[in-house]
Amino acid sequence: MEKVKMQILSALLKEPRTFWELITMQDLHLARFTDLLKEMKEKGWLKWEGGVLVLTGEGGQQARKLDLGEREEVTCPRCQGKGVVRDGLFKKVYQKMKEIQPRRPEAISQFDQGPVELETLIARLMVMYSRGDLEQRDLLVLGDDDLTGLAAALTGLPRKVQVLEVDQRLVEFIKKTVQEEGMSNLEVGSYDVREPLPAKWKASFDTFFVDPVETVKGILLFINRCVSSLKGEGAAGYFGLTHLEASRKKWHVLQTRFLEMNMVVTDIQRNFQWYELAREKFVESEYPLVKEAPEKLPVPDINWYSSDLYRLEAVSTPQEVPMEIPEGRELYFDDEAYATLP
Repeated sequence: MEKVKMQILSALLKEPRTFWELITMQDLHLARFTDLLKEMKEKGWLKWEGGVLVLTGEGGQQARKLDLGEREEVTCPRCQGKGVVRDGLFKKVYQKMKEIQPRRPEAISQFDQGPVELETLIARLMVMYSRGDLEQRDLLVLGDDDLTGLAAALTGLPRKVQVLEVDQRLVEFIKKTVQEEGMSNLEVGSYDVREPLPAKWKASFDTFFVDPVETVKGILLFINRCVSSLKGEGAAGYFGLTHLEASRKKWHVLQTRFLEMNMVVTDIQRNFQWYELAREKFVESEYPLVKEAPEKLPVPDINWYSSDLYRLEAVSTPQEVPMEIPEGRELYFDDEAYATLP
């Protein structure tokens, strides 16, 4: 936790920050982050002024003892740290998705939905394309509240895109959009991840994409189903995983299980995916983050929730691992799920 204290002190040396800004500038999961802010406030290192966190004189002394400087911005301003720049075909798909996305059904907490920014959505596809995992490949998208499958199909690059979705509202919306756009390379079906993957979709895809829940059981369940859909050695999978609701110990458990699936982690891109969570509604709801914050939180003025983009690759025949199927909200919620409703 010492490193994160230094991250916070350095950020506040530069200038006062909102609670939401500080979340994006540190590496703890939200439960530990809120505890650390309480501790630093009790020690008199920082204070709240109108919803903004300000470093006190004592906090400044602590920063000087640690020989800290003001935090500088080092992220590439053009790609926002994603390593890809939208142009050509992907710029055209971006413009088309700007027309389509506003018509999609509203995200609901029943399925822990939270779509990413459109810039993130297109960047996902560019990364997949750059790694040879999109063009002339068969792509499975498991859960698609942000319409990744539609965007992938609009590029015309995959041979086939199969979307599997539990929310019937999204299933019908995607079907309608496919008809309106005259698309022939995308199919969508209803599927609940707690059920075994039907045989017709097993060992059928070169690439999968999924943005799973943040519980260990939930992530493993989603990845298990996706892994069983892959054709074999060299097939790849992409998914998002946060540090905000998934501690490094959780990461360790998951990465160990990925090896049992005959999958290796080839890439992790930090803070790649940024989400468009409800703002006013978020602070008005009984989310653990809101309840446990050291002070009453203002409405976020930025998209503050992010996840890292993982890439997995099969080194031999992909294998599902034995696991217990979670029931009810256990699929979505655990002690680290501070931005998820119980």
